[in-house]
Amino acid sequence: MPACTHPNKERTSMPISSTDEEWDELVPENFDTTALLRAVDAVDVLREDLNDREGGGPPQLRTDLLLLHQLAMAVFNDGSRSQVAGLFEFAVDLEDQVLGLMTSLEQVQETLSKLTALYPESLSYEDGDVSES
Repeated sequence: MPACTHPNKERTSMPISSTDEEWDELVPENFDTTALLRAVDAVDVLREDLNDREGGGPPQLRTDLLLLHQLAMAVFNDGSRSQVAGLFEFAVDLEDQVLGLMTSLEQVQETLSKLTALYPESLSYEDGDVSES
């Protein structure tokens, strides 16, 4: 498969077309294009948790992981028994948040996998020596 190129980027090589057989596979029954819109929605969920905050501050998840590190140091390195419950409650909350992010990423990945599974083999020829259909 070729490297990722933006569809609006000017191409310098001769365009390669798919075969008739490959073209016949590119039908709505084989790929629901609205799945790409759902992937955009999934990315928006990620943005909520991973975007920088107002004023250029780092994402809250980063700040929370650093706070979790402080709690873990207090418990594991300094023997602070009073912070054990807080450490593990916070860790569970962050784990749930990260699992939600992973679910969103998996949705994007599954959508892209369904689309790339339909990649016409004839488009992967780099030499352009493919007969026109």
